Formats: sequence, C-alpha cells, structure tokens
Amino acid sequence: MLDARVRGLSRSHRAVKEGDLHQINSMRKSGLRVPTIFRAFANQSGRFETVGFEIKDIYNAIEKQRWAGVTNAESALKFLGTLRMTDSGMFWKYSVDVDKRLENLFWCNGTSHYDYNVFGDVLGFDATYGRNKYKCPLVIFSGVDHHMRTVVFGCAILSNESEASYVWLLRLFLKAMKGKQSKSVITDGDLAMKSVVSTVFPGAHHRLCIWHLLRNATARVGRHGFLRKFHLCLMGDLEVDEFERIWTESVADHGFEDHPWIVEMYAKKHSWSNAHIRGKFFAGLKTTSRCEALNMQLGKFIHNGYNLREFLEHFQHYLEFMRRRELVADYKSAYGEPVVKTKLEAIEQFAATVYTREVFELFREVLMLASNVRVVSTKRMSACVLFEVAMYCKQRSWAVSWAEEDDEFSSSCQRMESFGLPCIHMVGVLVYLNMTAIPKGTKRAKQPRAPCDGTCVGEIPDAAYMSMHAAMLDDCRELVSLSCRFFEDYVDVKTRLAKERQSLRDKHHQRLGVAEEASRVSIRDPLRARYKGCGRRVVTSREKFCRVQRADTILASVNNRVWGRTSTVLRLARLIKAWRQERGVRSTTNLSELAELFLLAVTHRDGLSMAGYYALYLLA
Repeated sequence: MLDARVRGLSRSHRAVKEGDLHQINSMRKSGLRVPTIFRAFANQSGRFETVGFEIKDIYNAIEKQRWAGVTNAESALKFLGTLRMTDSGMFWKYSVDVDKRLENLFWCNGTSHYDYNVFGDVLGFDATYGRNKYKCPLVIFSGVDHHMRTVVFGCAILSNESEASYVWLLRLFLKAMKGKQSKSVITDGDLAMKSVVSTVFPGAHHRLCIWHLLRNATARVGRHGFLRKFHLCLMGDLEVDEFERIWTESVADHGFEDHPWIVEMYAKKHSWSNAHIRGKFFAGLKTTSRCEALNMQLGKFIHNGYNLREFLEHFQHYLEFMRRRELVADYKSAYGEPVVKTKLEAIEQFAATVYTREVFELFREVLMLASNVRVVSTKRMSACVLFEVAMYCKQRSWAVSWAEEDDEFSSSCQRMESFGLPCIHMVGVLVYLNMTAIPKGTKRAKQPRAPCDGTCVGEIPDAAYMSMHAAMLDDCRELVSLSCRFFEDYVDVKTRLAKERQSLRDKHHQRLGVAEEASRVSIRDPLRARYKGCGRRVVTSREKFCRVQRADTILASVNNRVWGRTSTVLRLARLIKAWRQERGVRSTTNLSELAELFLLAVTHRDGLSMAGYYALYLLA
C-alpha cells in the first residue's frame, strides 16, 4: 500500500479532467504561466497533494491539445475565422511556399480600420523576433492617436525579411485599408524597407529613426565632439541655415570632409534633419521607440514558446488591453477640467475643451512661452493679414498669416504642419489679437472613438450585450449549483447543454457565413526562421555528445604533450647543472652567460613551450 502522502504521485491516480483543462486554458488566456496555474489549483484544493495531477501533467495536456486534429497553421487560420463571427471587418490573408507551408500571414480587424482612417497619416513599422515557437519575425504597423498613445493598425508574421516579403506585406496592408496612403513613414533604415516604402507609398515622406542613426554614428565615427553636434542636428529645433552652419563647422573641425559615412548622411539629410523635415506631419515621432516599447509590452502577454494559435489568441488579448486603456483616457479627457496655470485663462480654458488631456499639456507649454513673442509689424493683404513676429533676444523674425474669411492661421516656421498644434508664433498673434478661442485651422481636436464600420448586421449593441451577459451568467450559476447536487441531474443537464451549444454554433456559422479556409486547403506549419542576428544554430543532443567526445580526445593529447614537455625540462635541468659544475658557478646574472644559456635551451626546444622556457630561466 502506498503512503497517503505519495499516493497522488502514482500515474493511476493522476489525471487532468475536462473541467480542469477548461480552467487551465482560461488561466493561460489571461497570461498565467504553468507554474502559477499549478499553484492556483493547489490553493483551490487546499494543498499540493490533493490537486490530482502534477505540473508535468499540465504541460502534457497543453501539448496534446496543440497536436490534436489539424496542424498549427490550420488552427491559427480557423481562429481568425471565428473572430469574424463578432467582427465582420476582420481581414486576413496568407501565403504558402512550394511545400504548402505557411510562409506569411497578415491580419487586422475592424477597429484597426477605423484607427487607420483617423490616425493613419503617420505610419511606423518595425520587426521583432522570438515572439512565437517558429521564431518568425513579427511586424506591427502602428501610429499615434489623439492621446499621444500608440495605436495598432495591423500585424503580420513573415518567414523572412526579404524585399519580396515586404512588398507582399505593404501592398496587402494598403489593400486592407481601402487604398488610403500614409503621408509619413518612419523605419529603422533597413535597405529592404526603404526600397519597398518608396515603391508602395510613393507620396509618403520616409524618415529614418534617429536612435539608429546615433548608434551608427557612434560605431562609424566615435568622436565625442562630433557626436554632440550630430545630436544637435538630429534633435535640435534649428532653421536650415543654422543646420548648414553647424554641420559645416563640425565636419571641418574633425576633418571628416571625405569620410564616406558622413558624406552619405549629408546626402540623406532630408530623411533625418528636423530643419529639412519641418513641414512634413510626423505627430512628434522621431524614432521607432514606440514600436520597441510595443514589443516590450508584448512580452508580458506572449511567451516565446507559443505556437501560432496561442500567439494570435494572446495578441488579441493584448489589443483589447490597449484599447481598454484608450477608453479610460477618453473618459478622463471628457470628464473633469484641468487646473488653470497661466494668466491667459480664457484661451487656456478653451483649449481644455477641444484637446485631450495629453495634447492639452503640450499646448499649455506653448502658451506659457507666448509672452516671449512680440509683433513687430502688421500688413493687410488682399487675402490675409500678415504679421511679422520676433522672439525675445533673437534677431530672427517669422511671418504669420491670418485668413479672416476662413479663420485659418499659418506660420513660416511650419511647426504646426509638423506636429499639428499651434506654434508659439501663432499663439503670440492670438494673444496680440485678444482672441479667446483657437481657430479651427490650428487645432487637433478630440477624436472620441466612434463605432466601428465592421459591425455585424443584427448585432446587439455593447450595453445590451453586457446586460444580457450578466443576466445569463447569474442563471448559469444557479443552474450549476442545482445540477451538481445529484449525479443524474448533472448528466442530464450537461448532455442538453452540449446539444444547445452545438446548435448555437451552427446558427452563428449560418448567419455570418464563416468559411473555414483552413479546412479546404491543407497547410503545413512554417519552418523555424533564420533571421538577422539570430545567433548560433541550435545544437542537437547528438552533436553535443560528439563535441564532448572530441574534447576528451583533445584533452588526452594535451596531457601527453605536457608530460613530454616536462621530461624535456628535466633533461635540460640536468644539462644546466653540468654546465654550472663545469664553470664552478652557482648562478649567473651576466648577460653574455644568460644568452649562452638561452641558446642551449633553444637547441633542445623540441616540445618545449613558453612555460618551459620560463622554468628553465628560473633554474638558471
């Protein structure tokens, strides 16, 4: 008889039941790891001995689900098909190679379509690795919303980062977004991305990530003085003539006139210099750091060992988490008023009503600096009024035009066109004209989230769905409590629930016309990707064994050589002793004698290492 403490370890007493498996899947969808799930079961049952299975059984049950029925790729495509049941705007496409393996996969939902229509003027995308079992690069298309937060437009899994893959991806992205092209695109400077962006988005201005440029400058140049000036040209709020002066002086001071990287960067100045990019709308984006931050946040929801189906499920949970935060930001901006901090109370209070809280904080900083602006002259033209403004203790002046009929402002600094907010020169003119409202041509107003166009016909609104869900959940709790009191009631209720569940699934498929694309075409799982910077190849157990055997052979050979060298040292020691007795000396410090001794050692150097020479010198 087994002891009661170890009885649960026996294989006959261990089993993951169907109810436990549903609970495990629910916890894994919430992002919990297997050890945490096992501790949760131990907490429910009172202790680890009464759980009924071990942590290894959980891993086995998960792996059994992964390999049940269809392939991993087919299961992932079926999951995307089920998402269309609640979102008719769901869009996905895939490609396969000659072996019918999944090669590339792109998907986006109805909310992403709406976000791109509103905030898609600026597009950033970057590739990250290791977010799935096959190590395929993950490409996320993102932008900036009215809360200055990152918003996702679409995602893709690629087999490689070739130019052909990016052409396929960007053209499909453009097709999914009904042909709308972005005005500005920011990437990390990858050559494949650059050529594809110019081909698919011919009218967009391509900007290079300044973080990658600074890293390249440190590696290619490395001089601290030049790097400081280069950082000023990248990030500084300079005019074109100021940029040219600083660049020319720094290049001449360090003698980089013929440096190939410096010459190349100057030729690309319209892709990274603030002075030359001004007037192109980038919403304040200068780096792909938002993509990097997005990838870092993904690590909290997605683990490296997930297959494609699990990756898609957890990625959707991450998108829901992001959009929930946007809803909270909408609520905070709609309800509550910020505290007035400037003397220009009227215009500040008006700005609080038209801007979100995050954008308002940026505008208030501009408003605080408006006292440094003075209007030098005013000239009335046929179509507008022209103001010449200057800053405190600065010799330069700027021109601000005001079209009275359209109530629109524009400035020669073009900062509003770059960021979307009134510049300090415009705000100075507003104060000069005693305006208490921001004209319509200068504001980036609040954009509350509207219902997505991809809603299903006959779909219940969110409020009614939540109320029905709560009522049904209460009834189900009572049904579970009553049916579990007697085994006969439990079997009867469970059988009828299974029939009703299958009937409702069939109705949903008939109403929405969901075509399970993966069931018509057999698709194999993708190969493990080889990407840039992926490191060394994974070593198999057989190769590890061969390496150990080879290391043992080398070690034995080294030992034989060491013993051979030791015998050589001993023979030379005897020669030295005879040499000393012949000359009647005990030791020597004469250079000529030391040279003669060294020549003696060299003539007997067979198998002698530097350590042997050093030992020979000590014996001498």
